[in-house]
Amino acid sequence: MSAKKAGPPNAGQKVLVSTMKNEGPYLLEWLAYHKSIGITDFCIFSNDCTDGTNLILNRLDQMGVVKHFDNPLGPRMDPQRAAYSRANKTDWVKTADWVLIVDADEFLNIHVGDRSIDALIDACGNPDAISVNWRLMGSQGQSKMSDELVTERYTRGSSFDDPENGLVWGFKTLFRPALFGFFGVHRPKFEKDTEIVPGMVKWTNAAGKPMGDKYLEKGWRGNSDNVTNEFAQVNHYAIKSREDFLLKRLRGTANSKNKDRIDMEYWDKYDINTCEDTTIRTDDIRKQIDEWMKDDDLAALTRACADCSQRVLDYQLTDPDFRTFIDTGHFAKPKDSKKKK
Repeated sequence: MSAKKAGPPNAGQKVLVSTMKNEGPYLLEWLAYHKSIGITDFCIFSNDCTDGTNLILNRLDQMGVVKHFDNPLGPRMDPQRAAYSRANKTDWVKTADWVLIVDADEFLNIHVGDRSIDALIDACGNPDAISVNWRLMGSQGQSKMSDELVTERYTRGSSFDDPENGLVWGFKTLFRPALFGFFGVHRPKFEKDTEIVPGMVKWTNAAGKPMGDKYLEKGWRGNSDNVTNEFAQVNHYAIKSREDFLLKRLRGTANSKNKDRIDMEYWDKYDINTCEDTTIRTDDIRKQIDEWMKDDDLAALTRACADCSQRVLDYQLTDPDFRTFIDTGHFAKPKDSKKKK
């Protein structure tokens, strides 16, 4: 009888840090998925929520699922960077074995071994940082919101071999926090007074190959020498359906105070449906969500959030231009535009 094959070594405490606003309709799926691949702790910041996301996070905190911190919009840093600065000063985060920083529309999709974070770290040779490239997942022409899983609903995205635009080779990074000065949006960074020495940390891509020493100083996108999804990728569901996109447009982004940044140009950049991709593991998501939803308070808050989101959407769709976008995929010509004479 052959011996049972051992799994990857346990890489220790793995903390996911994120910040969010009005992400309630998608929150439980995102948490359940990352728990299923081995995240041990969640450090979640929320800012200025109007759909009840903060209340859901408060209840999840009480249940021991996450640790939630209020992070209101301030006059200086944007909410995202303010949150990461706070996380970097939090002992249980800074002393964790590994930290992963991803947004609420990003899912770390691992292809190697048992599909766990431990398996990814092991496959990459147990480095100090692993930068994992995005696959931007498009809308597939879908117009309506749904309670289906995002990870099962959107299965087409960008190419790794032939980039559709300059965004598609962006990456997010899993890293050992003790070796870096502070947390960036896409990667950890060193303090300004740190002497940068080639090879000072072992930093690989998602195939276990060196990212290159230039990334010790800066960079958030890969290049033709290091872009890969051999062992993993980050599925980035930036837009989802057209109705979901209208809600995203209304709330703005965590790293910008400018709501107008979410426009048709943004939609066009992210609505990429080049490659079929159903590799993300979704088996354990529903089971975990159902377990959490046995909590009556969480269930009530989740239903209220869904109702709030639908009411906001219904109101937005009284605008003819938005209605046209949902029906056709294009915004109507602005009413105040002047005809050429």
